[in-house]
Amino acid sequence: MDFTTFSNIIAGSPRGSDITTSGTNPLNQAPLWPAPVATANDVEDAVHAAKEAFPSWSQMSYKQRTELLDRFADLYLSHASDFCQLLTKECGRSKSTLLHNGYDIHVCPKVIHLDSLVVLTRIAKYELPEEKIEDDEKTVIVTHEPLGVVAAICPWNSIGKIAPALATGNCVILKPSPFTPYSSLKLVELAQQVFPPSVLQVLHGDNDLGPRLVKHSDIQKISFTGSTATGKQILKDGADTMKCITLETAGNNASIVLPDVDLRAIIPQIAGGLWFNAGQVCAATRRLYIHQDIFDEAVAQLQEATAETSKDLVSGVGPIQNRAQYEKLKQALVDARQAGYTLISPGRREPEEGFFVQPTIVVSPPQEADIVQHENFGPIVSCIKFSSIDEAVSMANSSNSGLAASVWSSDISTARRVASSLEAGNVYINGPPRPDPHVPFGGHKQSGLGVEYGLQGLLSYCQTKSTYLYNMWSKPLPGHLAQVADSLPPEVTEALSNLTWTQGFVAFVALFIIVPRVFELLRNILSPVSRIPGPLINKLSPWPLEIATFKGKSHRFARALHQKYGPIVVLAPNMISVGDANEIKRIIQNEDWVKCEAIYGNFRQDPHRPTLLAFTEKKAYSRRKRMLSSMFGIRYIRSLEPLMKSCVDAGVAHLDKLCENSNNSTVINLQHFIHGLAIDTIGATTFGGSFNVVENGSHPLPSRLKAGMKISAVMQLISWIKYIPFLPKRDPYIEEFTFNIVDKRRKESGDVKHQDLLQHLVDVSDDSPSSEFRTSDVQDESVILLAAGSETTANAELFTIMQLLKHPNIMKKLVEEVDKWYPPSEPDRDTECAYSQAGMTYLQACIDETMRLIPGQATGSPRDASKQETVLGYRIPKGTTVFPNTQEAHLNPDNWENPDQFIPERWLDIYSQNQTSSAPYWPFSAGSRVCVGKHFAFQEMHISLTTLLRKFSFEYVPGQDETTVFRIAQQLQANSYDVKVKRRFV
Repeated sequence: MDFTTFSNIIAGSPRGSDITTSGTNPLNQAPLWPAPVATANDVEDAVHAAKEAFPSWSQMSYKQRTELLDRFADLYLSHASDFCQLLTKECGRSKSTLLHNGYDIHVCPKVIHLDSLVVLTRIAKYELPEEKIEDDEKTVIVTHEPLGVVAAICPWNSIGKIAPALATGNCVILKPSPFTPYSSLKLVELAQQVFPPSVLQVLHGDNDLGPRLVKHSDIQKISFTGSTATGKQILKDGADTMKCITLETAGNNASIVLPDVDLRAIIPQIAGGLWFNAGQVCAATRRLYIHQDIFDEAVAQLQEATAETSKDLVSGVGPIQNRAQYEKLKQALVDARQAGYTLISPGRREPEEGFFVQPTIVVSPPQEADIVQHENFGPIVSCIKFSSIDEAVSMANSSNSGLAASVWSSDISTARRVASSLEAGNVYINGPPRPDPHVPFGGHKQSGLGVEYGLQGLLSYCQTKSTYLYNMWSKPLPGHLAQVADSLPPEVTEALSNLTWTQGFVAFVALFIIVPRVFELLRNILSPVSRIPGPLINKLSPWPLEIATFKGKSHRFARALHQKYGPIVVLAPNMISVGDANEIKRIIQNEDWVKCEAIYGNFRQDPHRPTLLAFTEKKAYSRRKRMLSSMFGIRYIRSLEPLMKSCVDAGVAHLDKLCENSNNSTVINLQHFIHGLAIDTIGATTFGGSFNVVENGSHPLPSRLKAGMKISAVMQLISWIKYIPFLPKRDPYIEEFTFNIVDKRRKESGDVKHQDLLQHLVDVSDDSPSSEFRTSDVQDESVILLAAGSETTANAELFTIMQLLKHPNIMKKLVEEVDKWYPPSEPDRDTECAYSQAGMTYLQACIDETMRLIPGQATGSPRDASKQETVLGYRIPKGTTVFPNTQEAHLNPDNWENPDQFIPERWLDIYSQNQTSSAPYWPFSAGSRVCVGKHFAFQEMHISLTTLLRKFSFEYVPGQDETTVFRIAQQLQANSYDVKVKRRFV
């Protein structure tokens, strides 16, 4: 490619023009190359070509289109040096500035792959969602389709618009800024080597080109980055054709510096964000609000940092990109000086050549001053003092723009409260504003409309379609079938009357037991399921699975089958297990298959009144979930934090007492302690008060809950057991225990109002005949809350500590993280989730890694094939029970490196890339049936584990039984697990 001649690209070919314009190198004001100005005919030709290309391009699969984007990324990278040199002349960037570039897409070879190419290559990680909504009458499929022809009007950051538009099946016409056309013209010229003709075109033009594109009736979307005034005009011009429009416009961005910061640590970061690229970054700070107690010192340090950066304006700051903006900034500084404001420009003299503006700090201008209220897209910042947080927030929000904002504070909880009050689309805490291409980016107020980046940005290039499929033949026929025959034939009556009791019994057994079994055997042999890999006995009889379930070994049973036969196996007749990660995601998330009636139907205490856990019909489940949803919102769960901490504090006091009586260390049954702590937490948050299991040292609840889980597990898969007379369907102790609590609360209704989960259940219950939620349902849901809320969380905590005990180096690293967030010098500081839960990533990594190795739902939540399906090439008949085996996906070496090893560090990479949701990891299931108590469990585990590790050290006691059984949840087989506990600080 020749990087000295430039053409528009229309229908895959270069096109010149009689009229050209030339840019200016902002470093030295030297003229650059001529670029052709597109005519009205050029616009028509480009739009027509895009329309012609759209049908075939949009019919390609999403994967095929993203593979082409990957090829383009590789090709682009091979020309990175050429683009880097072009950009130094077009935008005035020196190579040393480009090496630290975080915002441009055309950057030097070392950085290009990490910035611009991430938009191209990572877009394949997304999937266009397809939602299926079903009820008795119909199935609705919600899909996302391309819009058609998209015009992208933007400066040099065009890949952020090109990549998602092309990936979703649109054809794109790019219009670059008239000041920076060169890199975009070459970018699209290069793209012709990869994409079909007319899929991606580029037009450079004058002031008439933009309006022509916006008003064109055959262009379906405009994506624009630029000034607010131009954005408003685009909205007006696009109204007649009702275009989809995304705008990213001016951001007069504010930063708030609270008085508790370490100025020496943060000022260099603030200065770097202010002066990078001469302040020509959309998210850069323009207004800096500093607390009055540190204002003078902050300004002094900012002046010092600015002087260091401005030693060499060419490499340290860079020029303003064009003359018009340069003169606008110069005039703003002249007006500020004439108004009598204090201006600090600590750098050296500006070079005589080039569009250079000295980084300038405007000290304490009035809030209503033009220099404060208008965005200065360049190296100018106004520093303003405030006395209270409310005042700072009010001043920060006084602008019409709201693109980005920053908060600097050593108190994370305070910083988050301030951030939640700021009227901006992107808020950065303790770091300079730097958009992430995985995260939606857009402005509030007059800083834009819609978002770019992330899944939301991808979907902004789509239109939604809902397709209704009515079940025409599923409605019951009216009336009743007539009764058959008035009487049996005489010969049949005579034969029956001559039967002896023995003959009658044999006939009964033959007709009602043997014959059905023979037919069932034949059906199993002929079923398509029999072609799926697995032992012959599994295809003919459920007994192998039932025996394994009764022993609590169904998870090992399935694991052994997968290791021998592969990713899909037969567990029992009409019952399979799938271990392939892609198929699991399809079943539980993308297509969200219904829960299995054959299994969850046996989990109900009342067959006609299931709990939230046991609903299989989607509409009924949605109604119950909506009824209970407020109980599991993050805000409500946060309000339960004091109750959780009170239980943990009681547990700490109990361990303290044990250690005190044993010279600062003791051996405890960790299983009993953790389970007791979890039960006390459920008592405090759900039933109005702790059950004091930990403090009393013994209580029937832990062992009775385990017994209840065993009964439920057996009944789920061995349904005929429930017909045995006098066999309890639920543990009698748990039955009476929950009944007494619920009954007491009902009697208190109106007199005492508790702030717990049980009160919410009681409040929404109604014993009217048509009610969907009666008092009996309150008790049933209470049993589930007690069991699931304590047993599964306790097991996750217990297994996490067990893994840490067996890996002392990991335990040491985790304790170091705990001490970093909660220094030993502050022993009385409460563990606070709002402060530490998001930041203590290594603790979360240890929890996630434990739940990967030992998932609670080991064999997955079983689903029904509601129609004939194909899984891994095998035909699955309607009604087949499918176990999406999460354990198998969690331990598959194709999905995880060294999957059998406890390596929390693997999660730090996943977190840093925001890939948690796309990892083959489903400890809480997914889709509509994702566990509603997920956030409750994570909060409880964070508080418990953090507090225990702050106060105590734990030592592994070898030689204990660590075998697990699977009964509803994976748990230890043994009733005890001993560890040595020692107080860390005496």
